[in-house]
Amino acid sequence: MRAADPDPRAAELEATGEYRVLRRLPLVRQYHPPDGVPTLTALAVDVETTGFEAQRDAIIQFGGIPFEYHPQSGRIYAVGEPAVYYEDPGRPIPPEITALTGITDGDVRGQRLDEGAIASLLGKAALVIAHNASFDRPFLERRLPLFRDQSWACSLEDVPWKERAGYSSRSLEFLLYQHCKVFYDAHAADSDCRALIHALAAPLPDGELPLRLLLAAAGKRLAHIWAVEAPYAAKDLLKGRRYRWNNGEDGRPRAWHKEVGEGELPAEEEWLASRIYGGKKGVWKVEWLDARNRFRERRG
Repeated sequence: MRAADPDPRAAELEATGEYRVLRRLPLVRQYHPPDGVPTLTALAVDVETTGFEAQRDAIIQFGGIPFEYHPQSGRIYAVGEPAVYYEDPGRPIPPEITALTGITDGDVRGQRLDEGAIASLLGKAALVIAHNASFDRPFLERRLPLFRDQSWACSLEDVPWKERAGYSSRSLEFLLYQHCKVFYDAHAADSDCRALIHALAAPLPDGELPLRLLLAAAGKRLAHIWAVEAPYAAKDLLKGRRYRWNNGEDGRPRAWHKEVGEGELPAEEEWLASRIYGGKKGVWKVEWLDARNRFRERRG
């Protein structure tokens, strides 16, 4: 995937064992040449926003890049042109957001997302992928309801980066450094989309393609378990089993919760009954998730 380094000094430094030299993320138009297999189109998306709460903050930049992929192998073929649009949130951008993204009030003044162009991209996409879809999807669904009808996947959650490669962080910047040995200008929507695609195209140390693992995860049905009315004394047991606490402010239950695969649900329910609910069954709630409703903002 990487051409010979044009600067021999980089190779010389790395050969000492004392340095790691990062290259800038390359502009890749094609990761795998056409080979006659049928492909689908995915849309990598990213948004920059005025804050972190979809209910009160607003999108200030949208980025989307379509790319062709083979759904069985996870190989990525042609990568399309980026679509990048600004939007005026109608209020000043907080200074900390400008410091993070580089986007100023002047950049967005009078601007609006091109809804028709974005709808055209969505109409060709079998799958929408974001790095942290739990953040991007609620913002996009509130601003552009067409995103509610799409199947979604998440390159943060749906690829077992730590389990398969031992990476200590799943941030996109870290993955590009550790997994792809490149750096890029983060927190610009088009750059983040290019970085996402690059991370999914680069084989893991065992040769597996991250996109294939993502597609396999996105195709599974998950059980979202809500341990409602769990006794306070059980909190350490639940934390130890990787349940997370939800305070109820988002309209969902005020409870410990966890997602498990469909096949894991019976064992998890047995554990809940015996260790948390004193032998009682059916106290907890189960919500079924798939690519259509995962990562969606849920209120009420």
